[in-house]
Amino acid sequence: EEISYLKTQIKNGYSTWLFSPRRFGKTSLIEKVFRELKDTKCVYFDLYNIRSKDDFCRKYSKIIAHELFNWKDDIKVLSKKFSNAFNNLSPTVSFDEFGNPSFSLNVHKIEKQEDIETILEVPSEFSLSSKKRICIAFDEFQEIKRIDPFMLHWMRSSFQRHREISYIFLGSKQSLMDDIFTSNKSPFYEFATKMNLSVISREELFSFIEQNFNNNRLPISNQTIDSILDKSECQPHFTQYFASVVFDLINAGYKQQDEDFTQLWMEKILIPQSDVFQDIYDQLTNSQRAALQAIGKRKDAGIFSESVKILYNLPVSSSLNEVLKALQKKGLVYKAADSYKITNPVFKAWLLRLE
Repeated sequence: EEISYLKTQIKNGYSTWLFSPRRFGKTSLIEKVFRELKDTKCVYFDLYNIRSKDDFCRKYSKIIAHELFNWKDDIKVLSKKFSNAFNNLSPTVSFDEFGNPSFSLNVHKIEKQEDIETILEVPSEFSLSSKKRICIAFDEFQEIKRIDPFMLHWMRSSFQRHREISYIFLGSKQSLMDDIFTSNKSPFYEFATKMNLSVISREELFSFIEQNFNNNRLPISNQTIDSILDKSECQPHFTQYFASVVFDLINAGYKQQDEDFTQLWMEKILIPQSDVFQDIYDQLTNSQRAALQAIGKRKDAGIFSESVKILYNLPVSSSLNEVLKALQKKGLVYKAADSYKITNPVFKAWLLRLE
């Protein structure tokens, strides 16, 4: 359903944004959509490790140069195309010792608005000249605010003219993505349609684990699979990770029926990450710590209920809202429907051990 929806959005030239915590499968979804698109040039660009405007421009230029242009062209023809597209930015094609070509911009520093806009316009100019539809996916798009918040203005100014390009904006920090796309003060307000990413059902994940163990001729009990899914909260990445740890232990001769088996494999997961979690926890305020404990432990009442606020010594609702926003910005919690959840189930398990 999600694949079909995105393909329709792309075909119709619409742009889409979606949020989900890291490792929920959104990147895999985009990769699958791109593989199935036959008549569209697809570009994927991850902003997570981009350091500055200059870094963005160089890496984005390199990606679009390699994905959009025909590298089978004669080198003189290709260089001419690059010179026209990346005007005044000294595009260069070089070769490594094995003869593999590489693209770069041979200028000192790219920070001027006109130079950045030149780069942002390259996909549109390519699409118009080649008459090919393009889809560009920006992963971890909320990072653009860290790189340079004003980049949003220049991007919106360019993107809104690109009728032949569909943009997909993926993000893992809910509050930042909401600020970009739902705040009427943001340049990207109402620029793209929000898409909700559905979760893989517990039944599907159960079958996935069972089948993989069966394929390796290693028995696994229903109880063990249930414990994996309970602890991973059915998040695909953590489900696979937990199942791999369980697989190694069973394969090494540990008995699933032992009372402490679940504790054993959880320890294998928790111990290597405990120092990292402790560092994160040490930097939190008392109210943030209390909110995490409440979210992690309470399933029967919302965090804003008076009973929960009293039990966990939480602040008044207005202050609690600010606490939750801060935790969202840190990527520690996310909002699902009317409740809050801890993003990382391993961190949640570590928290629940604290007294």
